[in-house]
Amino acid sequence: MPMLVMIDGSALPAVHCSHACADYRWLERMLADAPATPETAAALEVLDDLRRLLDARREPSDIGPLLGGA
Repeated sequence: MPMLVMIDGSALPAVHCSHACADYRWLERMLADAPATPETAAALEVLDDLRRLLDARREPSDIGPLLGGA
């Protein structure tokens, strides 16, 4: 059953990630607002990779790629 999660001031339905979605958006905003350094750019790139992995999930227990990936 979907639940509404506040993300960027909007209530959006989330089925599997619940409050983790808001945590992800918070981390994304903090990195975007951080000083521009090679480390910040690398962290944003990794966060984009994580977004793609999370978006590909279909089941709540589908965590293998996140734990087993390089």
